[in-house]
Amino acid sequence: MLIKTPINSRLWPRDGPRHTSSLAETKVFEALAKALPKGWRAWHSMRLRSNRKGEFREADFVIAAPSRPSILILEVKGGRIEQLDGRWYQNGKPMNSSPLDQAFAFRKVLIQRFKESNVGSPTIGVAVCLADTFFSEQPKQDDVRGLVIGAQDVPYLDKILPDVMSRAVPSPRSVKSPWLKLLHELWGEAWVPKLRLGQKVQIEEEKRVLLDEDQLRRLDEIEENDRVVIVGSAGTGKTLLAREAAQRQAKQGKKVLLLCFTHALGGWLARSIDHPNVTAKAIRIFAAELLGEPVPDDPGIMPSEYWETISLKAAIEALPSKANLWDCIIVDEAQDLSEDDWELIRECMKEDGRLWVFADEGQRFWEDREIPKTIMDSSFKMRLKRPYRCPVEIQNLAESYLDPAKQNTDLIRNGVQAGTIRIVPCSQQTLVKKVGSEINRLLSSGLQAPDIAVISVRGRRAKNSIIHYHELGGHSVVPATEENAHSQIICDTFLRFKGLERPAIIVTDLRLVSDNYGKRMYIAISRALSTVSIVVAKETIERDPRLSGIIG
Repeated sequence: MLIKTPINSRLWPRDGPRHTSSLAETKVFEALAKALPKGWRAWHSMRLRSNRKGEFREADFVIAAPSRPSILILEVKGGRIEQLDGRWYQNGKPMNSSPLDQAFAFRKVLIQRFKESNVGSPTIGVAVCLADTFFSEQPKQDDVRGLVIGAQDVPYLDKILPDVMSRAVPSPRSVKSPWLKLLHELWGEAWVPKLRLGQKVQIEEEKRVLLDEDQLRRLDEIEENDRVVIVGSAGTGKTLLAREAAQRQAKQGKKVLLLCFTHALGGWLARSIDHPNVTAKAIRIFAAELLGEPVPDDPGIMPSEYWETISLKAAIEALPSKANLWDCIIVDEAQDLSEDDWELIRECMKEDGRLWVFADEGQRFWEDREIPKTIMDSSFKMRLKRPYRCPVEIQNLAESYLDPAKQNTDLIRNGVQAGTIRIVPCSQQTLVKKVGSEINRLLSSGLQAPDIAVISVRGRRAKNSIIHYHELGGHSVVPATEENAHSQIICDTFLRFKGLERPAIIVTDLRLVSDNYGKRMYIAISRALSTVSIVVAKETIERDPRLSGIIG
């Protein structure tokens, strides 16, 4: 029920009493809104539960006088209250107990709460307000005398309550504990259900590892065709389906080759599939191994010319015998493969072998690379539309970098408000420190090192890139290609992390980008399973209409 009089800022609830069928309580609430003694505080309807018996106890009003300090538990009774032959009656019907019994029962549990919280309690007294009963003299019963407020007193509570408080608590003791704060917490002004980020990530991960009906149906459709091209935007489950399809074929006794472009993704696929019939590799690492050449721990140290020619060299010089070719070749990140890579794939497949190709045109970084027309023309086409990886706010932000018309500013701002998306402005001088602070914030929210990746939207050759740091925020960071990267915080480029994902992604180095800005941001942001932080120099925000539109 909303009241028409102005609400006292020290009376809770602030917009009217808690739900109650008692007109007497509403009358007292309205009176307190007009005439609460100066500096005092009051709460309507506080409920506590006894630990020993589990019984609920309620106080109609809890009133605090901070300067004394003392607490008054005020029980409110409506209707005509009278005492006859030693018994109390309400509207002519016998009452089960004395008017103060309920207040005393609540007082006992409240004292218990103070002890449990290790908070010093002020002296607590009790009183009763007979909001509809007028009288000139106090009842004679000794335990209530001087502690009864009548209907005639209700309009003057600012004058009446101090006198009642002094009778209920004649000798208050001095306390310096946060007792007012505890009272307010026990009453419960606000509770917005939230999960710590670490718990949220764990729940989401448990859901994500299970294929839904639509994905299972897609797998059945793939297996019905020898040639399939499956396209979908970032996060639509392409890699998950590719991996599951490889394992299904392997269990049927087929020899399976699962290839991708990114070295770190190839390593993850190899670790996540435990079947002797499956070979999972990045295609150019696979080519180097066919040639018997040593593969460095960090392929980035080899010149780009070496990797550009290695697939064709392997196709010419190092193919296994026809009997040892593969029954099924599955290609992830197909949009990034060169003509030489596709030549190696053709040569590795048996004549009657299967070829299943997964691609996202939005992640195609090299304009001169594409899936060969012969494969496109001879394949069954399938499009994945449902995103599984990112929350909708992050998905929309990522896709808006490819197509600004798709941007839903309200949706993205909701993500910012919920903490799913964080824009962290800083100066160029403090950027590295801000990235470290974001890592520490994420760790303090319950995440672990393997949940976090720092992604630069610039390449490895940029001298000022974040990837040249081996420690951020006091924590070691490693490249995505590191052997123990799965248990560490990763710090790497958007291309080397492409195809991978982590619950928390920190995107940075926006200031260093001069070309393909939108595609870089799309790839980087879409790696996030739960939350993305964009740590960006302030002058860069002004050049990015998406970011400036969000925080502007």
